[in-house]
Amino acid sequence: MSSLNVDEWLHNFVAEVAPDNELKDVPSPNETKALSDYLHARIPLREAAIAYTRDTISETTNGDVWYLLYHIAEDIPDTHDRLIELIRAISTLSEETRASGEVQAWGSVCMADLHGDLRDHWDGQAEHIRGNRVEAAPRAFVDLTIFIARLRSEGLLRTDYFDKAVMWCALEKEESVKVLDTFLLATARYLEWAVRYVFIQSCRGDDIDRWDFWKSRIAALGNEGQLSEETREAAKSALARMTEVESVATLGGMVEKEGVTVQ
Repeated sequence: MSSLNVDEWLHNFVAEVAPDNELKDVPSPNETKALSDYLHARIPLREAAIAYTRDTISETTNGDVWYLLYHIAEDIPDTHDRLIELIRAISTLSEETRASGEVQAWGSVCMADLHGDLRDHWDGQAEHIRGNRVEAAPRAFVDLTIFIARLRSEGLLRTDYFDKAVMWCALEKEESVKVLDTFLLATARYLEWAVRYVFIQSCRGDDIDRWDFWKSRIAALGNEGQLSEETREAAKSALARMTEVESVATLGGMVEKEGVTVQ
């Protein structure tokens, strides 16, 4: 990835979110340097996880750990692979590893905040898109949704919130063509990575009728001429993935995931 791309982004991001250095979520110099060094392979993974979290005080600022990471993920999708590995490494850290003198599973405690932070940010970005606000960034919203789906598929986001929210935003409400174009593309990209989770949650919640409704909506929207070609093609691909996961369940007799059996 481009060194200028990442380093310029980090510089501009810090300058934009904290001109007076008073915001709680301002990335520290240690965080930005560690992330830059890691993304450019100047330091190994575990060293990067320790360096990146060095300034974080677990009792008060766990959420700060994720702030920089999910923002760069939505703006520079080429970082997704390495960010996911960094998050996985952070999840294994202990207070002892972070030289605090106290042994506890800091990483797992910190990971509990990941869902809430991502949920709040994703919901806020969706509202910007829906309201056609100046802050709206459709491509960044799609890339953020892909990042969340990949975290889900890697077992790093153990919640069903997004399995439902991404389907609802595109398929459960009437939206303008412009808004729908963004939401449906994001939903289709989510299904590329996390379709099995969406299917399992539908089965677990006895909501197969809702799953069938989502399929019919995606099938119809895949042929909606007012939507962009990219969105229509993504919808068709998502529909194929939904059909595929059903076939696996039918042919195999069951799908087992996270302790759930789908008959």
